[in-house]
Amino acid sequence: MRKWLAWIVVLIVLVGFSTSMPEITLFCRSGPEGTAHRAQVEYWNKHLAQKYGFKVKIIEATRADYYTYVNNTLLAGGKTPDILESFSGFTALYAVSDMALDITKWYYDNSMFPYNRNDWLDIAMKLVSYKGRIYALPTDTNTYLLFYRKDLIKKPPETWNELYKVAKEFTKKYNKSSPTIYGLAFYGRKCESLPMFWYQIFRSYGGTWWYDRPAFDSEPAVKALKWVTKVIREGLVPPDISTYEYMEILGALQTGQVAMAVQWDAAYPTLRDKKSSPLVWDKMGVAMVPGVMTPEGIRRAQSAHDQMLVINPHSEHKREAFIFAAWATASPEGAKIYAMAGASPPRKSILSDPEVLSKFPRFKVKLPALDKWGYAEPQIPDYPEMKDILGTYLAKAWALEMDPEGALKEANQEIYEFLKSKGYYK
Repeated sequence: MRKWLAWIVVLIVLVGFSTSMPEITLFCRSGPEGTAHRAQVEYWNKHLAQKYGFKVKIIEATRADYYTYVNNTLLAGGKTPDILESFSGFTALYAVSDMALDITKWYYDNSMFPYNRNDWLDIAMKLVSYKGRIYALPTDTNTYLLFYRKDLIKKPPETWNELYKVAKEFTKKYNKSSPTIYGLAFYGRKCESLPMFWYQIFRSYGGTWWYDRPAFDSEPAVKALKWVTKVIREGLVPPDISTYEYMEILGALQTGQVAMAVQWDAAYPTLRDKKSSPLVWDKMGVAMVPGVMTPEGIRRAQSAHDQMLVINPHSEHKREAFIFAAWATASPEGAKIYAMAGASPPRKSILSDPEVLSKFPRFKVKLPALDKWGYAEPQIPDYPEMKDILGTYLAKAWALEMDPEGALKEANQEIYEFLKSKGYYK
């Protein structure tokens, strides 16, 4: 009897080994992206794991210091996670530091990537490429939109001057009958989003990153920052605007505190959800970010960045990781699951899909905005440090600790000295 029991135990163990399946890990941050990735992983494990021979495990981390953790993980050289969601501002750094797997060969292999390569938003693939090589797949290409109360504002402002006037109209300090306390909210805390918000004003005024040296103290740059500080000084935004990031802007809109906000488009599902935003869910409209009137018409600038899936170069399951990342970002099936869960895949067919549009009509604005006006941040390996310098001085101007000319002059000089130390200038 004992022998039979022993054989049964051995048989159970052997069956367990024979039916076990490799499992890769996807590391992402919580929020709209995490929710959408979770839906993809659940679908994969239920319907596709047997076909492809591996399962996927998702690990979600908090948003605070998320990218620092991702970069430290990649630098440490560990074998897991196999896929990490990261930010396109690091593409050049990943390329020169071998922190991300070069997936160019697999991307152009039809057996590994059997999806339509022409369906991407053009800006999406630019953001994950460096010197002709591809280092990630874009999972979510975000841009700012102007969120506005359509029950109060019949026609959204199209220029920064118009935005200022409408914001003043809906600020109680200047209009006692205003239904909102403040007219506007935008990013103010020193974070990755602060320079990207300001870039849109700067570039729409005709600014460029550099001439013969950095141009962050140029006339368009000063005009852009003066617009920001004027709005802050006049009290058209909440007094603690220098602390505002994603959640603070979201809260200001949800509570009806502000009439308008420049916010990442990813906030739209939350703002249109009756349970999450009971006061405004049916009152929220979206438009392209304002621009500057020129003889040729309104010139806009739509900041764009990718949430992207990076393959860990030290993973023991690189091939499987790419297969899943390709399916999740580019397959009609995977990309639509991602979109219907509330995120925003950079696939034109998905952004124009009638079922997706019926649930997320913001894509009617987002698709043409990015197609015509989307641009990438400077693609140099040392850009994260350069951006951090700029963000420090912009934050000081936001807090009204420095005047626009002084802040940008010091920022530009410090950026120049930093880039010079890195060999960009002699």
